[in-house]
Amino acid sequence: MHLAWVFISIFVLVTKVGAFEPHTAKYSLSINGISIAEEVRTLHEIDGGYFYTANAKTSGLVGLIKNYSISAKSSFNLNANGVDSSGYQVIEQDNNNVVKNFVVDINSKLNTVVSEPTKTKSNVKKWTTNGSNINDPLSLFLAISFDLKNKPKEKNLYYQVADGKSLDIYQCSVMSNQLIDINNKPTNVIRVDISEKSGDKIEVYYLSKYMYLPVLIKKDKGDEKYEYKIKDYKISEVQKLQVTF
Repeated sequence: MHLAWVFISIFVLVTKVGAFEPHTAKYSLSINGISIAEEVRTLHEIDGGYFYTANAKTSGLVGLIKNYSISAKSSFNLNANGVDSSGYQVIEQDNNNVVKNFVVDINSKLNTVVSEPTKTKSNVKKWTTNGSNINDPLSLFLAISFDLKNKPKEKNLYYQVADGKSLDIYQCSVMSNQLIDINNKPTNVIRVDISEKSGDKIEVYYLSKYMYLPVLIKKDKGDEKYEYKIKDYKISEVQKLQVTF
């Protein structure tokens, strides 16, 4: 069962233009309607930049028979073009055995991405970028949220995404005025379809009335239907939003 793709970035934009609010969020993942994992994400603001962590592990009945976890972190800054990553690391463990470990150094000013050696990967890879901002799998959805707020008329968005294995261009199509049920009532959201190089597509639903918070992510992978839902989140331990579907 491939879980890595779903542990993706969930975040909140603050009311002041171009900034993110430090927060903690909790999410649940189900496959074909069966709940299998929970995740906690935390965004910190440090010295004018941001540090984002995600820790996910199997839960419920699945957690009793399979101990699978992913820990990831991303560092990034904001510039005139939006979110710009500077580093990314992900560690996947299956029953406490490391099965994946990527460390990526990112520098959009030098147009380079370098994948560093780790315990599970000895070779070094280097990519040359196209000169624009670079994102990683954690910062990608923050980049989309930034653009939804600051470029509301754009219907097609493009991002360079580096994950340690490749450097790809992701195309995103924006569709407004979509209705989904949240807290037992129809709610207007923005749907963004993300096209990956593999041909797979991800649907992400952003709650535009609540600072462009993505509340639901869907992906079909063969016979498996993934749904990734936000449960609740806190902004600086002051505000709290609980979401039910």
